[in-house]
Amino acid sequence: MKKHIAFVAAAGVASVLWASSASAQERVTVTGPNRALLSSGIFALGVPYVSSVIVATQSEHQGDNHLYVPVAGPWMDLADRGGCGAMGQPSCNAETTYKVLLVADGILQGIGALDIVGAFVFPETRSAAAVADRPHVVVSPTAMGRGGYGVAALATF
Repeated sequence: MKKHIAFVAAAGVASVLWASSASAQERVTVTGPNRALLSSGIFALGVPYVSSVIVATQSEHQGDNHLYVPVAGPWMDLADRGGCGAMGQPSCNAETTYKVLLVADGILQGIGALDIVGAFVFPETRSAAAVADRPHVVVSPTAMGRGGYGVAALATF
């Protein structure tokens, strides 16, 4: 709760004109990253990336080590996939499933990264209430009566 007091002094006479208590709030505009894009980007990048890291830690396939790299890792792993169906190689059905999952992983991570970048490229401006926490005093000359002059002070604390 803010208090406002007006004080006037002239020719050796001082008096308090008025005192009131009020909530002094002012509206300020704040510009920052777009919160909706940022949160959706973190989610869209984070969930597939965490899944990729889990696969990379559990897999024995050499190309799956690329999955530790966010966004580019699934595409590097896809390029490093070997053949299928031959002796000692995974079945073609399993390898096709892995490739589809890698493409989906790469697309989702890419969309998430673009969302995060977009949050800063397209910032949002929002209005917020701000309360001044420190005392504020304004002192100015003032006319008193017909020919008198004095000093007026307005304080907010």
